[in-house]
Amino acid sequence: MPAVGCIVKLGGSALTEKNQLETLRAESLRRAAGIVRGLCGAGAGSCIVVHGAGSFGHFQAKANGVASGSPAGSAGSEALRRGLCLTRLSVTKLNHLVTEQLVKCGVPAVGISPFGAWKTAGKKVSQAGISAIRDALDAGYIPVVHGDCALDSEQHCCILSGDAIIEVLSREFSPQRVVFLTDVSGIYDRPPDTPGARLVDSISVSPDGRMDPPVLTSALPHDTTGGVSLKLRAAVNIVIQSHGAIPVLICKLDSEAAERACLTGELGVGEGTRLSLATV
Repeated sequence: MPAVGCIVKLGGSALTEKNQLETLRAESLRRAAGIVRGLCGAGAGSCIVVHGAGSFGHFQAKANGVASGSPAGSAGSEALRRGLCLTRLSVTKLNHLVTEQLVKCGVPAVGISPFGAWKTAGKKVSQAGISAIRDALDAGYIPVVHGDCALDSEQHCCILSGDAIIEVLSREFSPQRVVFLTDVSGIYDRPPDTPGARLVDSISVSPDGRMDPPVLTSALPHDTTGGVSLKLRAAVNIVIQSHGAIPVLICKLDSEAAERACLTGELGVGEGTRLSLATV
């Protein structure tokens, strides 16, 4: 299997208008595809693309309680099962659009849906469908994975976020770096729309998960994945589980820094946030 140079997370809020049902940010998607094309041609190993759902899936999941599922041992109501189906129709629609744009740019991209191959127990990943992704890499393709629904042994179903998927993929494939491309410039010391919010250039992560400096986060009402809080926790876990070998960078998709972060792992002051293991 070729070495994985970078795992790129394309944030749902960066690819879509998250407050408008199934509304794509076409120019942002084109930019993202150009970045991935640059990665493929840089000779720095293969890459894996994971994208969030944004306004594709979150509304259907929220309206039908897909994230909370049903009581333990229940098969799920007809309404819940229909909600899961509607959610999957929406998220796979976005996966097709993302994969289509990548192929148009010359990237040998193949969409891979987690449903069925990935399973959860109490919303925690209990089975990861790694083989399909590994096989695609071995054959010279770029896997394009997405946030999805998952069958859950304790509550029938739940939402499997792209951030949770990236955490597992980082452990399995040991990339040189993980880059989250979002709709904001990085991680702020408080929600970025709060007066006085300041971009944090660097976050030191201790082995027990504490961050220096500490960060306050928030999520949109219809965001069923936990928003920035889950993204940050996934980033912290990647740094810890790799013992600091995998740096995590978070920056704005629509910025000059995005491609450089993916290609070289470098970010300048004010360009984004880098998470690394704290030194003793």
